Amino acid sequence: MELLTDIGANLTHSSFSNDLTVVIENAKKMGVNRLIITGSSVKESQMAYQLTQDHYGLFSTAGVHPHNAKSYNYSSYNELLDIANKPTVVAIGECGLDYWRNFSTKQEQKDVFSIHLDLSIETSLPLFLHQRDAFNDFINILQPYKNKIPGGVSHCFTGNKNELHTLLDLGLFVGITGWLCDPKRGKDLRDAIKYIPLDRILIETDSPYLLPKDMKDKPKSRRNEPKYLAYILEKLSDMIKVDKESLAEQIEANVENLFKINRVNAIHQDA
Repeated sequence: MELLTDIGANLTHSSFSNDLTVVIENAKKMGVNRLIITGSSVKESQMAYQLTQDHYGLFSTAGVHPHNAKSYNYSSYNELLDIANKPTVVAIGECGLDYWRNFSTKQEQKDVFSIHLDLSIETSLPLFLHQRDAFNDFINILQPYKNKIPGGVSHCFTGNKNELHTLLDLGLFVGITGWLCDPKRGKDLRDAIKYIPLDRILIETDSPYLLPKDMKDKPKSRRNEPKYLAYILEKLSDMIKVDKESLAEQIEANVENLFKINRVNAIHQDA
């Protein structure tokens, strides 16, 4: 069975509050032995870090999602910095821009995104990036930092070939989710994935969101879980015509390259 890492799971979500231990155990039964828990606010970043202390094999990010940019205040930077310096925190984010709903104003989102780039540089942690309906502004903010940030991943990439090449030119990794399995919305992504170099691919569930739509035995709750990462791997393998075991091995090498999980894991074991 392949060793897999779900690089983006929102396990602080309330839908996991009653059975989180079972969810983690079920993921490991499917070979998903490492999970990176997404931080989307200062509070949830703290919660995500705490989960890494309660469960072996879990890591987390520290950041403020663009939806929550309006909640960022004068103390947020130091609070995030404190979390980011914990040994099981492996990335800065989720951060970026989201103009689809604009729960925070565009200016608030831009300001907070830029602050996260500075935090990434200060901590030497890669970025866990979010972008929706804001590609041009996203790239314009990110471009000047190209040679300063210690890498990053375009989380839940859903764009087209041209957008993909722009992200690759910035040196970013690309996170693939169950969006790949959406017959209606996933066409651009399915057309683009063949252009992703194998050494830039990462996979994630974005649980509890983005349950793969073409799964035959969907849970009645429609809740996505890390255990379904194995399904995403299989679909990706079929689509790009790369042996599943070889693809899994390459993706895990990418995880270790970007997030330095091996180094952090050693610290975690001794904790």
